[in-house]
Amino acid sequence: MLIYIAVFTYLSFWKYDNFLYNALDLGIYSQVFESFRSGNHWYSSIQQSSYLGDHFEPFILALLPFYLLIPHPKTLLVLQTIFLSLPAIPIFFIARTIFQQTTSLSLGIAFFYLLNPLVHNINLFEFHLLPFSLVFLFGAAYFYIKSSYLLQTTYLAGRRAPYKLYYFLFLFFSFLAFLTREDVSLIIFMFGALALIERRRWYWIISPMVLGAWWFLLSMKIISAFNIDGGYKFLIYYSDIFNSNPFEFVAHIFGKAGNWEMILGILMAFIFLPFFQPRFLIIALAPFLQFTLLNAGATGVVWQIHYAAFFLPALVLSAIFGLDKIFLVNKGKIKSKPSLKIYEFIAPVIGDQQLRKFIVVIGTVSITILLGPLNFFIPGANPAREVMAKNEARTQSTLIKDLPAGASVLASSEYLSVNKINQNASALFYLFGGSKQYSDAPYIPPFDTNYVLINSDDLLGLYLTYGASQGGAKRIRDFLQDRNLFLEKHIDRFALFSKKPAEEALYKVLDSLPDSSDAVKNNQTIDKIGKVELIARTRPEFSQTIVSSSGDQFPAASFLLFWEKKSVNDNLYALEIIVNDAEERTVLKKIYPIAHGIYPVSDWEIGKIIETNQRILLPDNLLGEYELSMNLIDVSQGSVALNSVRTTILQINQKPAGERIVLGSIIAP
Repeated sequence: MLIYIAVFTYLSFWKYDNFLYNALDLGIYSQVFESFRSGNHWYSSIQQSSYLGDHFEPFILALLPFYLLIPHPKTLLVLQTIFLSLPAIPIFFIARTIFQQTTSLSLGIAFFYLLNPLVHNINLFEFHLLPFSLVFLFGAAYFYIKSSYLLQTTYLAGRRAPYKLYYFLFLFFSFLAFLTREDVSLIIFMFGALALIERRRWYWIISPMVLGAWWFLLSMKIISAFNIDGGYKFLIYYSDIFNSNPFEFVAHIFGKAGNWEMILGILMAFIFLPFFQPRFLIIALAPFLQFTLLNAGATGVVWQIHYAAFFLPALVLSAIFGLDKIFLVNKGKIKSKPSLKIYEFIAPVIGDQQLRKFIVVIGTVSITILLGPLNFFIPGANPAREVMAKNEARTQSTLIKDLPAGASVLASSEYLSVNKINQNASALFYLFGGSKQYSDAPYIPPFDTNYVLINSDDLLGLYLTYGASQGGAKRIRDFLQDRNLFLEKHIDRFALFSKKPAEEALYKVLDSLPDSSDAVKNNQTIDKIGKVELIARTRPEFSQTIVSSSGDQFPAASFLLFWEKKSVNDNLYALEIIVNDAEERTVLKKIYPIAHGIYPVSDWEIGKIIETNQRILLPDNLLGEYELSMNLIDVSQGSVALNSVRTTILQINQKPAGERIVLGSIIAP
């Protein structure tokens, strides 16, 4: 557990320091915790509402003293890591109960939990209260299982079991689990269904069901009271299923490919051990329906993020009982079944028990690497990318240096958890969409917003999510104009706007090509269908660019591009910039939205000249002459996905839309 805490604290800090928490959640929770320090209890300026209108998670109050002691988003990441390690304790005692005091095997199973890729994915995907429920759910499961085993052993020994004590401890841990999130109560509810199947006493059946249903309904009422539109806003996910007939209901569950992706992923993470004793999987039935009944069905993303926590108790318990069946199959405890014949067939090769242990150990290690985030951190896997990632993180940190503490900022998602600004931050994500989350209410950042901090990759992802023709870019341009915000600094994909007037801009709309000796006439149709033309460009120049008042410098190549739109074109374009050395080896290849995504081609006026300002961040170690070239990429069919460290990334088809353009050479001294 200590090793796990040390490793994942380090990895989560690394992810935070590299601005890779870009899915909003850490920023929202950071604001909620910070709001208690400022007296705005539960308020989130990112969502412009009380967080109680999203989820009912009173366990936040139990974590608040730790945050007040060290008020920083990293505190939340440490707490999440610690609580994700704690279930190893009840899992150890559950295994020791089932395996009759076999301590070494029980420790191995606890270690199996700490190695599980679903746990790792939960740990590195943002911050949520849901993972805090696991230690309480496993605690409740321990007393549920212990009561059954204790009743059997004490009855045989002629002693009286403290049966009711374990029942009340089960209820106590269930109540603690309730406090972490409203829909955790659905799992406790299903413990009652499990007790019914196992023919437990009536109060084991009734209590979990009644308490689970009562807490869920109470939570819905509280959430609805604080939601600006009333009701539980996440019901929008299920609007289609409400109008379906029974046949469509069943077809929706079993006919969606994404549902099977979810099932395959969560079972593969446990090398399919739950198949051998699936009884405990019933406690995951309610969460299973929760995701399979979504309008679009579930996806493989479910097991890659924090939602895997809904399934971990059922999977771990079924896997433990499955191991019991596998390892005791030759000891007369159970008869051979068809599901185990594969083991009986290959067992003579190296011996039955050894083979099974070998399969479990090798399977566990392989699945940990394959399905979890640890493969991302293999040293030297991509040294060039590692250098650029370090440069990009340093660049973004430098841009943030000049922001006043507590400044009101409209920001891309990865900056919303920055401790310096997160109390007064607004989300570019919601401004682009035009409304608050699952609401018709318009999203309007505060009128005292004095800064805008943009990562153009975030904007490109928003185009792929909302579509280029939904007016998101215009809302951002109108916001900058109405609030008199000007470009203060920019480099690579990163731009900072402020109230300070400036001559430089990310783009300009011109009536004609400016008379400049620096401009090289191009007159080249840059897409195959002839709708966009690059009519001129300036030669790239190498410079050490200063992007903060502290004088931090970064190597960059700067140039201007002059475009003309020839006809109606709603395609979403980006630039692929390539830097090659004298031996034609590629030292940099990156994709940039045109005009930082603020002024896409779909919004251009036909007949106008569009000047775009590019400043490309270069690796620190360049020396000598390098050639820059450019491809126009149609990214309309791209998508947003998660990488192995569960950071949102762009998946783009990098097939050029036209001919490659050689921009010129730079010399790095």
